[in-house]
Amino acid sequence: MTLVIGGCSFTYNEEMTWVGKVAEQYNVVNVGSCAAGNDYIARSVLHELDNHMRPTLICQWSGIHRKSYVIDSNSAFYNHFKRYQWPDWAGDYHNINNDAVQQDQFWIKTGGNNMYHQGSSEIIHENFVEPYLKHFYNDEQALVETFENILRVQYYCQINDIENYMFWWKDELINYKMSKYSKKLYEQIQKMNTTWLPNLGDWCVFNTDLKQEDLNKGYHPTKAQHDAFGEEVLRHIK
Repeated sequence: MTLVIGGCSFTYNEEMTWVGKVAEQYNVVNVGSCAAGNDYIARSVLHELDNHMRPTLICQWSGIHRKSYVIDSNSAFYNHFKRYQWPDWAGDYHNINNDAVQQDQFWIKTGGNNMYHQGSSEIIHENFVEPYLKHFYNDEQALVETFENILRVQYYCQINDIENYMFWWKDELINYKMSKYSKKLYEQIQKMNTTWLPNLGDWCVFNTDLKQEDLNKGYHPTKAQHDAFGEEVLRHIK
């Protein structure tokens, strides 16, 4: 069985995350990407699922504030971004084994723990995050867009009869109040045939020596803590 796995830096890289423990028992294709938001995560897993015959999906969802943007030669910051070598904030899920910024088109990912915390880089925060925060951002829209991304992955899995497991990087939704648009979408998510696993960060706080204050500051679980969570994931996989 092939497991397609997606997520942000809590999932990226088998050598550092829970995915390594799962990869000891299953054939894994990991499209997790540092600084990824839920739009990028959804696109990456949908692209990869389409490359396999009856895979199983494990998808970790990230912060609702994160966004990604296509960069090409017509983009104002194209030449600036091209100067970097394999940065964490760039991605190309069509070609995960090569440096994204060496491609003609690639994505930048905003990252960060929240809208006010600089994530990927100073230039991305100043030119992509801050204008969006000033002119467009609100929590309800961020919730709606996140839930739409989750639903389209769920719909794909339903149509293609794909077993799917999902969880959050931490208890993301506790920070927000759902309104009429997001609440309806969230109710639809709960009706879908998805197995929801414990939130990674919160599980590690309750079951390992990871401190809540460290998780709140944005610190990642250690390799040992990730491995413990990987064992928890393995217990759920059919």
